Amino acid sequence: MSYQTVVELKSLAQRKPTKFTVGDTDVVLIRDDERVQAFQAKCPHAGAPLEQGAVCGDKLICPWHKAVFQLQDGQMCEPLALANLKRYPVRIEQGKVLVSPQAMSPASAPSAQGESPVCVILGSGAAGSAAIWTLRDEGFKGHIVLIERESAAPYDRTALSKFVPSGKMAIEDVPKLLQQDVLGTVERIQGDVEQLKALEQTLVLKGGQQVKFDQLLIASGGVPQPLDIPGKDLDSVHLLRSLNQADELLKEVDKTEQLVIIGNSFIGMEMAGSLRNRDVDVTVIARQPLPFAKQFGEEIGRHFYDLHRSNGVKFVEGDPVALEGEGKVTAVRLKSGKKVDASLVLFGTGVVPATSFIHDLPLEEDGSLLTDSQLRVADNIWVAGDIASYPSVQGPQRIEHYRVAHQQGRIAALNMLGKQILYDRVPFFWTAHYGTRYEYLGHAEEWDDYRLLGSLQNKQFIAFYCQEGMIAAVCSAGLYTLTAALVQEMQQPMTLAQGIALYEAYAAA
Repeated sequence: MSYQTVVELKSLAQRKPTKFTVGDTDVVLIRDDERVQAFQAKCPHAGAPLEQGAVCGDKLICPWHKAVFQLQDGQMCEPLALANLKRYPVRIEQGKVLVSPQAMSPASAPSAQGESPVCVILGSGAAGSAAIWTLRDEGFKGHIVLIERESAAPYDRTALSKFVPSGKMAIEDVPKLLQQDVLGTVERIQGDVEQLKALEQTLVLKGGQQVKFDQLLIASGGVPQPLDIPGKDLDSVHLLRSLNQADELLKEVDKTEQLVIIGNSFIGMEMAGSLRNRDVDVTVIARQPLPFAKQFGEEIGRHFYDLHRSNGVKFVEGDPVALEGEGKVTAVRLKSGKKVDASLVLFGTGVVPATSFIHDLPLEEDGSLLTDSQLRVADNIWVAGDIASYPSVQGPQRIEHYRVAHQQGRIAALNMLGKQILYDRVPFFWTAHYGTRYEYLGHAEEWDDYRLLGSLQNKQFIAFYCQEGMIAAVCSAGLYTLTAALVQEMQQPMTLAQGIALYEAYAAA
């Protein structure tokens, strides 16, 4: 094994990831007292530069999507990454740090060795994929059955509104969530589940096939909902959730070079921004003119409105009551009587939990399942993702965030293995618009204090949303190392003063 001198130990900052090149290999070195660890330089999820990550306690947090890795060995302990970090051998000799460019051998590839117990994962989105990866990474040797409606799954749905519409990613290049070394150990069944028989521990599929389970994770996700108005079933009216739906929509966009989006949801506005990057004519119709005002408040909502308008998005305020056309949509009619010409329409009006097959477990009013603190809903049945309402200090919550689904899938899988871990993670999501990634940590449906620091215009800011002096949520852009630290720090109650002090320390660094 060939070691190369990289840096003097005394020159290496304490607990600050620092990038170096060893031969042809980029690594980050992290010094903790007199010990140095060397890891791959990019996050295995999306290639984020880990030298911009945050070191908190015994963890390294990715700056972009907040995957968390153990400093001791590079093991992933919080998604989005469904992979561990590569480690490189390090020696300290005569005050110098030497690193080998040959990565340490990873643990043996996971494999299935028995037909029992049978663990069924219903759905292979963020939650289901995280559960499968976790089960195998933790050494589960039983039989895993994955039931999924789509043959192309599992894949990263976030690309369908962010990168594919803008032309930055071909639809066939949408990233897979699981590599073949894990997916190859799983029995895969494509089909629709028509009924859960919870007491019999059986799923009944369309066509009559029955699948028995010893343990079940329901991660069936959400179903996009059009407005229940006349004309919703006309041709050239679309929903966006799946790879096929995205493919069909974008093929029509290529022909029409225009799109009317009903609803200014995150999916709708990401699609609007992505298509404007290709100079597609985009009109957004919404009852509330300011995007995301409910989540971020009016000041930041105005920022997004102005940002999209300055990039050519047209906004129409109004309440759609019908889609018009003979066979194919030609216009959207508003409650005011106004008509908006439309040869292609996308509903960006939210999702509902995909739980129509559940009849013998109690459903909440919104169709979700209320779990216990370990994401369990019945003996041997767990729930994760968009269909899960879970207990919190504010009461039951259901949060449709991609990373939340990842985290819940992972924790549910650990609890299937008897770990008894509470789900109490700080929610996090991001949304991308015109090359800027905006981040949101925590959850605040209302707040009594709001403080914005930095510059919205320069897209480098942080906004604190507080309840009785304590930070409930944060919205930011351009401060990705800071938010990587905050997603860990906010696991404990934080005052506004503490949040401001942390921001000022990072700004001064």
